[in-house]
Amino acid sequence: MIYCTSVYEDEITHQVMLRIYNLFHDYFSEEKPILCNGFGKIKKRINAYNHAAKHGYYFIITDLDDKYICAPSLVKDWLPNKLNKQFLFRVAVHEIESWLLADRENFASFFSINKNLIPLKPDDEIDPKSIVISLAKRSKKRNIREALIPIDSYASIGPGYNTQFLGYIRNIWNINSARRNSPSLDKTIKSLEKLVYSKREQGNGE
Repeated sequence: MIYCTSVYEDEITHQVMLRIYNLFHDYFSEEKPILCNGFGKIKKRINAYNHAAKHGYYFIITDLDDKYICAPSLVKDWLPNKLNKQFLFRVAVHEIESWLLADRENFASFFSINKNLIPLKPDDEIDPKSIVISLAKRSKKRNIREALIPIDSYASIGPGYNTQFLGYIRNIWNINSARRNSPSLDKTIKSLEKLVYSKREQGNGE
């Protein structure tokens, strides 16, 4: 069993991480969750997490900041020093919503929209959250529109945004379908796969 400390920006990302763990059945278990409420705390503490990974596994997901052109540039800026082997630092391109949009069929069904409106390559979208809001405005379900669309100009998301997405992630989202349309999600899963294979080779995978 591989026990991981999970570090994440918000609860939607946390639920995605739990789904990723579940892909590997009994190989991963969350030892401790750390909610950072945005990327600022993650960036501030990233070197401490990397150092702590000498003594245990850390799995961290953050969104790609607007100032970076790609995930490697963010990683290089945040962590110029070598990453510890037990430190799994991954970047959702460009936001965690791109991974959720990547399961186009189930997204369209759950949010009651035309599948053809969903981007074929959500990782290429600079602002996936705005794509989600735009799609919600075209939903056939009133409760989806009311939940996801901001109620005024001061809000970036609707009052039920997180609730709807948590239900979608837990019960509907097909992560294997999504990884086929999201290279950054696929790379994240492969980083954990690599760790599992390494543990198996060492005979410590049980």
